[in-house]
Amino acid sequence: MSHILEDETPDEYLVDLDRVKDCVIGICEGKVFVREATKKGYNIAYHGDTVNLTFPTSKTRRGRVGKGVAQTLLTSREQAVLTSDDKLRWLTERESWRLQGIPDSYFEKAAAVTSKNQLYKQAGNGVTVDVVYEIAKRF
Repeated sequence: MSHILEDETPDEYLVDLDRVKDCVIGICEGKVFVREATKKGYNIAYHGDTVNLTFPTSKTRRGRVGKGVAQTLLTSREQAVLTSDDKLRWLTERESWRLQGIPDSYFEKAAAVTSKNQLYKQAGNGVTVDVVYEIAKRF
């Protein structure tokens, strides 16, 4: 994930912890404690992990933490990462496009004429070419 993440992002990408208080138990010393419907009741995300914040009030969600990987991209911003200064922030549109294997030059062209919401939608509705290629090789 570290090669995908941007070095600096504006504060607008910081997660409002009040919005996800039912999901995020707390952040402390490089760890995010995330409520999950498991016997333990939570999972821990570290720097480089992603946290899926879809349906933050759900009491039945499991698998919210992606250990060093991004989970399935959706058509809106629902995945967050822990920053080096222990803040939770959303993946940016550019990072979502990078996860799909799309070069930054293509992203720049699209960002010049497309809203942020549409950029997330395009990434979430996209199909990763490298994944399709690997699947097709097996047939």
